[in-house]
Amino acid sequence: MNKISTSDIKKLRDLTDAGFLDCKEALENSSSDIDKAIEFLRKKGISSAKKKGDRKTSEGLIAISKDKLNKEASVIEINSETDFVARNENFQNFVFNLSKINLNQKGNLDKLIKAKYNNKENVSDTLTNLISTIGENLIIRRCKYISIDNGFIGTYVHNVEKNDMGKIGILLSVKTDIDFLNINDFLKKMCMHIAAANPISISPSNLDENILKKEREFHLEEIKKTGKNQSIQEKMLVGKMNKYFNEVILLEQNFVMDDSIKIKQYIENTSKELKGSIEVKEFIRFKIGEVI
Repeated sequence: MNKISTSDIKKLRDLTDAGFLDCKEALENSSSDIDKAIEFLRKKGISSAKKKGDRKTSEGLIAISKDKLNKEASVIEINSETDFVARNENFQNFVFNLSKINLNQKGNLDKLIKAKYNNKENVSDTLTNLISTIGENLIIRRCKYISIDNGFIGTYVHNVEKNDMGKIGILLSVKTDIDFLNINDFLKKMCMHIAAANPISISPSNLDENILKKEREFHLEEIKKTGKNQSIQEKMLVGKMNKYFNEVILLEQNFVMDDSIKIKQYIENTSKELKGSIEVKEFIRFKIGEVI
């Protein structure tokens, strides 16, 4: 039997919204032919849920779970077709429970799909049943996990619906020797800033090289149209790139709660005030329905 690729399983899940194991079985029984796999799912009798798979899902909920020591945290996005369903109690209970499972599975989507939701069903089967019950297409879109040993993790949910579930979710890990009770307020404010300002990188050195290259090329092409000499063009490019960094680099952004200082200054000031070291290690920002 040919090995079933993860990419084919993902493609079939995107097309049908069938569960991971259902898609794997369908591909195995159709020699990885997508069209035949779709037909297999229909013949299997689970098409009542899958026919909804071509509907757009851009609503739903982001959910966050964190351990008691504030050393581990996870975030998950589960989409629905309408915001009405996002307020449905059955849907919210599913998201809440799935968020806890996501933390246990350390943000591994494949393991999450196959994990036991209750003593009888796995997550995939539970999702299929919920689709049939609610009558809307539902998708477990993505999930992530972070941990830190020598520091703490802060979390924040914006537009909270219920129990750490909302429309934007933030995870932030910080290396520090300051105790959690003292640094907790800093973590919360930083998470709120990330939710509002939407940075894409901690520092310029962390920025994706392809993104940086495209940005440089775009500005350089525009600058060349000015007809200025080479030295002036170089200065203009530096100015354009610094402005770009101010917009998308966390440490270079103006602090949303005090735009007279940058985030790197806020970190430095807080470090001095609390008499300890603070270093941002990682952040994750999920917004419901955003392009990824």
